[in-house]
Amino acid sequence: MRKFFLLLILMLFLSACSQEKASTMSYEEIKKIMIDSLQTEDGKKALRKLLEEPSFRELLVLEHDEVKKATESTLLSKEAEDFWKKTFEDPKFKETVAKSMQKQQQDIMKELIKDPSFQKDMEAFFGQPDMQKQLENILKSSNMRKQMEEVVKETIESPLMQTKWQELIRKSGGEAGKAGGETKEAGGGKKEAGGGGSGGGGSDSEQSSTQ
Repeated sequence: MRKFFLLLILMLFLSACSQEKASTMSYEEIKKIMIDSLQTEDGKKALRKLLEEPSFRELLVLEHDEVKKATESTLLSKEAEDFWKKTFEDPKFKETVAKSMQKQQQDIMKELIKDPSFQKDMEAFFGQPDMQKQLENILKSSNMRKQMEEVVKETIESPLMQTKWQELIRKSGGEAGKAGGETKEAGGGKKEAGGGGSGGGGSDSEQSSTQ
């Protein structure tokens, strides 16, 4: 990164030393040199490193109106548009930008999900007939089925899920054992009551025979 900035300073210094070149070099030419330098591999690496630094991210949050206007006019220019198109074609640069904004995107999505108006918009969007057909086609596709099967398989085979299944089996087995014990006890009580009744009947018959 230091080498890159030293190279830029050296280029500007050499251009300043040449009086003829300095007199003819315009703002557009200087801007073109800067843009061409940033489009090099060293320039992209420097931008990636800058985006990874927290202090530079804080500088991106601009509050002054004049700075905002100047930045907007620069970013919305044709040269800047071409530059960012070429820059975002680099997979590494796109990955760095996505990682630097990942937490902010997650926070935004969490807040949006809690918003009732956003929920209604999502329901209306997914409730459209065309969208429902697309979702049905996606769910019926072989790739989606394979993914769902893999998810179900991983869920079933996960240690946490197996532990929960074992706990449910133990609970259901214990409840079934208690219920079985209660029915056995109730049946034994009925048998004892029946035996007592038959014993009473035998004593009555003995008394009648003696008479």
